[in-house]
Amino acid sequence: MGLLAAVVLLSRWLAADVGDTLTRNTVRLSLAWYAVALLSVMRLSPADWSATTAKGHWARWCWTWALACFWVHLAMAFHYYHHWSHADAFERTRRVSGLGEGLYISYLFTLLWTIDVLWWWIAPQGYRARSAWIDRLLHAFMLFIVFNSMVVFETGPIRWAGLAMFVLLTLACTAARRPSRAPSPKSAT
Repeated sequence: MGLLAAVVLLSRWLAADVGDTLTRNTVRLSLAWYAVALLSVMRLSPADWSATTAKGHWARWCWTWALACFWVHLAMAFHYYHHWSHADAFERTRRVSGLGEGLYISYLFTLLWTIDVLWWWIAPQGYRARSAWIDRLLHAFMLFIVFNSMVVFETGPIRWAGLAMFVLLTLACTAARRPSRAPSPKSAT
């Protein structure tokens, strides 16, 4: 919460274009929490998913803060760019991406992420027991959107930060999936 408050206050005080800076910095903070959350969940054991352990509790809070910062980002974008108008957001999306209907993909992204966070808080045992394919589909969809927003539609430092984030996540995912190389009892003798 302190990081979000600092980002908002510093953006307001130091920026030449407050709306642009607030919108960009809140999504950057959201994506930083998103990356930390993904790195954290890759290290969870099955028992951690119920969020009763320190690791599970930490991962759930990171996932929650990523979403909270994203909601603040949406509020900044709709306030400063779209003047709380869906039609304006649709038209801007059409100008930037060539497809105004892409806005509905953003809405779906937000809805699915919100449902996922709420599920983890409201029914952690059900969240823990859900099928792995739900996680895979959700994260594949979300990573596709994040990759496009950071790498495809951005330039400069944000594109490089996005590429670095995806390399880091790929390496962490590869390491998490690698079987342990612990010596077997026979080879230890």
